Parts: sequence; C-alpha cells; structure tokens
Amino acid sequence: MTKETFLLCFVLGAGALAAWVAYRLPALTPRSLRTASVHLALALLVGSTLGETLRVVPGQPAPVSVFTALFAIALPALTYMLLAGMWLMLVVAGNPLARRR
Repeated sequence: MTKETFLLCFVLGAGALAAWVAYRLPALTPRSLRTASVHLALALLVGSTLGETLRVVPGQPAPVSVFTALFAIALPALTYMLLAGMWLMLVVAGNPLARRR
C-alpha cells in the first residue's frame, strides 16, 4: 500500500466515523449557528496544531510510534474537524437529523 492510498483510506475512514457520529448521535449537533461556528473555530485550531502535535510523539520514526500518533492523535482530530464541518452544514440546512426523533 502506498502512502497516498493509506492517506486516502485514513481520511475516508475519519469521514465515515464523523458521518456515523452525526447520524447516530443527533443530540450532539449544535442548535445554533453560533455554537456550530465555535466548533468550526476549534476544529481549525486543532488542524493548525496537528502537525506540531504529531512531531511530539516520542520514538519516531519507529512504526509503533507512527501508528500511535496516527490513530491516537490524528484520527480523532481529523474526525472532529470533519464532524464540525458536518454540524455546520446541518445547522445551515435546518438540521434535518434532529427532527427525525
């Protein structure tokens, strides 16, 4: 598997996790545009510090530490960033997932 293929699968997996959280837990979806914007700002902050955070993991470039950095730090961060974007779209669209109860 090439690096590009792994990265594609990694991002698609994070997107699938974010979609699952948005669909399965609609009560977590922000109710207002202000709250969704705060989540988006936090996601941008997480994204801007992600590179430096991954470099702090000790033992790199050993495979164990690289996988630890990817799955313990990068996957939750990327999932949250995608989820914040989905939440913003849901709030702007009128939040149809929250109405399905």
